Amino acid sequence: MSARSGLLVFLVGICPAFILGADPEPHVVRVWFPRFSADSKWLATAHGSWDQKDTGEVRLWNATTGELKHTLKQPRGIRSVAFSPKSTLLAAGGYGNVILIIDPESGKILKKWSTPTSVQVVLFHPDEQRVISGHGNGSIHIWNVVSAKEVMAIPASRRGEIWGMALSPDGKLLATAGQGGYVRIIDMADGRILHELKHPRDTNGIAFTNDGKQLATGCGDSVIRLFDVDKGTELSELHGHQGGGITDLQFGPKDQVLVSSGMDRTVRVWDFSDPKSPVVKQTLRGHDQFVFGVAMSPNGKLLASAGWDDRIKVWDLETLKEKWSWDRDEEKK
Repeated sequence: MSARSGLLVFLVGICPAFILGADPEPHVVRVWFPRFSADSKWLATAHGSWDQKDTGEVRLWNATTGELKHTLKQPRGIRSVAFSPKSTLLAAGGYGNVILIIDPESGKILKKWSTPTSVQVVLFHPDEQRVISGHGNGSIHIWNVVSAKEVMAIPASRRGEIWGMALSPDGKLLATAGQGGYVRIIDMADGRILHELKHPRDTNGIAFTNDGKQLATGCGDSVIRLFDVDKGTELSELHGHQGGGITDLQFGPKDQVLVSSGMDRTVRVWDFSDPKSPVVKQTLRGHDQFVFGVAMSPNGKLLASAGWDDRIKVWDLETLKEKWSWDRDEEKK
């Protein structure tokens, strides 16, 4: 199944009224999965759809002011970006079957290599020497950043695509989400599947707590589930989003806050100070389409959201007021 058809199955299954529009001219549409640098200085965003007619971009912003620092135009849509732990490198991947390694300061592409199929997710390993990529055919590939050579390949461990991935803080475990109704926890040492966490629908958003003991998963039934990582058992369910799947999840620096984005066009900020009974602290609105990514700055001061309405919003986490925003339609004026 192709990347486009797989994602359409997910969307149509959750939102039958979803209709994919078409444009005869190449252009950039949709924003995916914003990510902050580890020093909270930069915000990177992935732009572009799976359509072969559309082009893509990687954009880097001053996270505090919203000043656009770099725009790297690409022939195909970019779906995922990830900073290295020391903020010195940025990885990007997407529907052009390539991985880019970028210098955030200069905006220059340092390395570029081909991949077997579309790149749905990229992650830097904590050792900064490896990049992990999840693909449209369900496979996982691990690359050496310096040599751009593959050091490990994990064959398709699921039916369909990988849509989300998360590394445990120590880099020893990899969790994958996507088609097929399972979240899998994989041993990074040898690629073994340690746990298969059953879900009623496809999954997307996924995040480890900072102590690595729990895993939060987002499902197409609008429910966030918490699992014990060692045992692979479900601990609880969080209900808040309505009318669509959970697209992205991230815990705050001290696991006191969980943020989630969804196809209900909202971002939810959860008070996680009591892990046994988290509650929605605030619902943030302002997107006119699916919100397909949310992130918190490592210093705990900012929250970013991005959506298919071609908008980026950055919020002050203390006041939960909008700090700055970007809208492609406004940029064109």
